[in-house]
Amino acid sequence: MDSGEHSSEHAPEPRAGAQGEGQDAARPEQRRPVAVCLGFDSVRFSQVEQMLESAGIDCREVASSDAAVLQMASSNVDLVLVGESVLPSDFAPLAAQARRIATAIKLLVVGDAPRDGRLLEAVRAGATDWIDLGADGDDATARIEAALELGREERRREERVSRLKGICRKLDAARTDFSERVDALCSDLSNAWTDVQGRLDEAAVVGEFRGLISQELDVEDLLRTAMQYMLTKTGATNAAVFLPGSKPTQFGLGAYVHYDCPRKQAEPLLARLASDVCPNLAPTDDIVRYADTGEFVAAIGADGTVLDDCDLIAFSARDAGECMAVFFLFRNREEPFADELAGLIDALKGAFAAQMAKLVRVHHRSKFAWPEAAADETDADAGEDTGEDPGEEWKRAA
Repeated sequence: MDSGEHSSEHAPEPRAGAQGEGQDAARPEQRRPVAVCLGFDSVRFSQVEQMLESAGIDCREVASSDAAVLQMASSNVDLVLVGESVLPSDFAPLAAQARRIATAIKLLVVGDAPRDGRLLEAVRAGATDWIDLGADGDDATARIEAALELGREERRREERVSRLKGICRKLDAARTDFSERVDALCSDLSNAWTDVQGRLDEAAVVGEFRGLISQELDVEDLLRTAMQYMLTKTGATNAAVFLPGSKPTQFGLGAYVHYDCPRKQAEPLLARLASDVCPNLAPTDDIVRYADTGEFVAAIGADGTVLDDCDLIAFSARDAGECMAVFFLFRNREEPFADELAGLIDALKGAFAAQMAKLVRVHHRSKFAWPEAAADETDADAGEDTGEDPGEEWKRAA
């Protein structure tokens, strides 16, 4: 064989793992194994080369451990063969490098039969086996085949581990995505249930409130019952209810509850609320809240100083587009109204307005009005000469 093929200057073949599938991408079972040889004289190398050729293994000779490492790093190498002249302490770093590059690369010591514990030293230094060139040729070939098969098994195990790692990464990503979806679904379900529970609670409160006020057929009783119920939900507070008069801008005080503000002290404020604020609130369905009443007090003037440092809520109760009442709730800012109160008020004010509208309709029907048809018949009868006093006819008709 030409000496150029075995020199340390031999160009390394591309390694599939390093250069990609397009270069030397054949599986180990489909390509010829490759062995790197180090530390042999020309006679012993020829003997090793013939042994490897008979086993179907390509042989590459290198001049140093660094060249052997370069071969292993840049191309597919299955075996590293070192001569017995290389001490275990010298090839131990090479064996360690081979394991780091690929655990499938096996290092074999080739020479005469080991003596004086050399085999144990070689194994401790990282050698897989010792090939005795003086033994039967079939035994040497069998040992080399066993080393190759051990390397193939290492590669298959690495491939399985690599596939399993890839599957695990995909499963982990899928698990993370699934977990996030489940968490989002649970959050949505929790929010939905909270919303449903809130609506059910709200419906129960409205039903209870409607049941209480539906029994009241007097305005004063209705106001008293409604205010008592609302105060159980809002907590102790000053409250004023204004009812509309005969004119759209006319409002009168229907009820007042004082918690920390006596009525005499609040009378100027109540008058200003009735005359100036109620007409503006009556056309709207909004719930107005002033956590800081400074601007509101400044707009009202001296009469509004009672509201200094107060938390104020105002709203109108409307039915069929008509204002039935205007409510004001206020108390010290140190006892603020809960934010959840807005939903409760929004539900209760509709029930109150509906009952107030019902009372207004009943009140209007209860007014005495002479039927026009009956009046016409009475006039016609009165025109006839019955000989009776007309007053008797009115009495009987009545």
